[in-house]
Formats: sequence, structure tokens, C-alpha cells
Amino acid sequence: MEGFLLTNIIKTKSFWLATAMTLFCSVAGIFLAKLPYVNLIGALVIALLLGIALQITPQRVQAEANAGRGFISNKFLRLGIILLGFRLNLTKLADAGVKTILVAALAVSGTIVLTYWLSRKFGAEDELAILSACGCGVCGAAAVMGVSPQIETSDEDRKRENEVLAVAVVCVMGTVFTLLEIVLKPLLGLTDTQYGVVAGGSLHEIAHAVAAVSAFGEVSLDSALIMKLSRVL
Repeated sequence: MEGFLLTNIIKTKSFWLATAMTLFCSVAGIFLAKLPYVNLIGALVIALLLGIALQITPQRVQAEANAGRGFISNKFLRLGIILLGFRLNLTKLADAGVKTILVAALAVSGTIVLTYWLSRKFGAEDELAILSACGCGVCGAAAVMGVSPQIETSDEDRKRENEVLAVAVVCVMGTVFTLLEIVLKPLLGLTDTQYGVVAGGSLHEIAHAVAAVSAFGEVSLDSALIMKLSRVL
């Protein structure tokens, strides 16, 4: 009984510590996004960068917050994405549906083939190559975990290592290209709608796509969500 209570206390402490860290990044991102020039990258990307910066906190704090961060990133982030989906204009979604699904089909199949070929070219194992390709081509970590059970192998430990590596590849590359696309938008002269389509069609995670377009208004956000959800479909 004492052990059970101790475990619950630790989990509760971890949750609130992770919540405090998340809230700090969120609020700081909103205020910093109001500064000149900084507002070009938006509050969500600033919050993302602050979250990365928090990795320099002491290892003891990181360990205490770890369980809570997993819960927040898994449950709260998905809830936020679902709520974003509710704000989409269904008429606009229906009008764009056929075009975006065709573009998404080409983007998904092309990205999977290209990423798999590059992975093998650089010496990655076949299993790691296909997991990374599906993660980059479809919807990030969720795609990796969805494809992995379909792969038959006798070495389960090796399979789990490849899953972790593939998720790491997807998350790191998604974050890098989120920042890169924000810089490229004015250089390429894209309209808000075009930029939303590019972000939704190229970034792995829905959260990355939302972060990349959040500073450019609702038109970009709607276009990115429609394009990204078409890829997931």
C-alpha cells in the first residue's frame, strides 16, 4: 500500500512539474512573439525552441519530469490537434478534398520511396529504412509505430532500437525543417495558402505543420491542416 501511494505521489509530482515547464514555454512563447522580428516565427515555434532549451536543466529535474512530459505530449497535444480540426470550415474541406488527396497521394508515395532509397544508400538497415520512410512520408512517429508491428523479425530488441531511431529521425528532421520552411517562405514568395499547402504536405507531424504556419494567419493554418490530414488519410 505504501509503495502504491509513493508511486502515485511521484507520478503526480512529475505531472505538475512537466505542466509547469510546458506552461512556461507556452506563455513565454506568446509574449516573445510580440517582439519585433521575433514575431516572424510565431509563438508555437518559439515555445518549441524553449522546450528544447529546457534540456539543459539538471538531470534530476529532467528525470522527475519525464513521466509527466510523456503524458502531456501524448494526450494534451493530440487533444489540441483534435480541437484545431473542429475549427475547419467543412465546405472548404469538401472543396479542397479531391485536389489535396491527389497531391497527398503523390507526396506520400514519393517521400516513402525517396527516403527508403536514401536510407539504404547511407547504409541503414532495411527495417530502419522502411520505418524512417513511412514516418517521413505519412505522419511522423504515429506512422512508425503503426508500421512496426507489421514487420516480422526474430530479434525484438533490435526492432525496438530501430523504432526509437526512426522516431528520433522523424522528430529531429521535422523540427529542423519547421524552422527552415519559416525562413524560406518570404524567399520563395509564397502566398499564405501556398505556404500552408507546402507545410502540410512536407512536414511529418501535424504539430510541426501547425507550428510552421501559426504565425501567418488562419488561411495558412486551414490550408496546412487540410493538406496534412489528407496525407494522414
